[in-house]
Amino acid sequence: MTIGVRQTAAGWVLAAVVLALLAWALPTQAGGQDGPGFTVPGDIDPWIIINEVLADPASDWNKDGVVDAKGDEWIELRNVSTMPLDLGTYFLRDGSGDTPDLQLSGTIDPDEHAIWFGSDSVAWQAANGLSTTGFALNNTGDVVQLVRSIPGTSPVQYELVFAVAISDHEADDDRSSGFDWLRTSWQLFDAMFPYTGALVPVGTGCAPSPTAPNQCGGNVPTESASFGTLKATYR
Repeated sequence: MTIGVRQTAAGWVLAAVVLALLAWALPTQAGGQDGPGFTVPGDIDPWIIINEVLADPASDWNKDGVVDAKGDEWIELRNVSTMPLDLGTYFLRDGSGDTPDLQLSGTIDPDEHAIWFGSDSVAWQAANGLSTTGFALNNTGDVVQLVRSIPGTSPVQYELVFAVAISDHEADDDRSSGFDWLRTSWQLFDAMFPYTGALVPVGTGCAPSPTAPNQCGGNVPTESASFGTLKATYR
């Protein structure tokens, strides 16, 4: 099952990048691609999606009092179904290998946004005797994957639920990228570090919006804004 999203030429190029990277990172399975920057296997129901990603933090996003390139990365999910979903069998990882970076937990309600930080990943890895790399999102571009465990497999194997590709210019200081509210386009949220180039997605001048809907419009600003100013504006 795929999500109905408008195709663009840039979207096909970015989707091809996703598929090329996933070809070696995941088991082969039937599927297709939809829209800019992401792919959904055809045999998986995408009731939960990766909605927004910030790969290169320059602010204290997890509000622990420290700006940390590992701990302040974040990945936001959105439940696009009409029912609550138990997240206990879902995992997040980047495109560099088969080992998950974080097992999720709890329940996500319909249309709810939930966020996980690199610090959450570090804590989970430490608790499970893994190398504490966090999400380790590559600032020159990466693939972020949402997978879930396959019941009855030993050792545990995973199936792909959703994936997004993040390009080099998206993974810059305090820039995030994600879907608009209707999931018709993949956008760059660059208010804190404006992007004035022509690569897709182009700059929108909008701020990252962790745990909130991505309702974005307007032009790229001519000046950078501090994180404190943005927090006050969107509080």
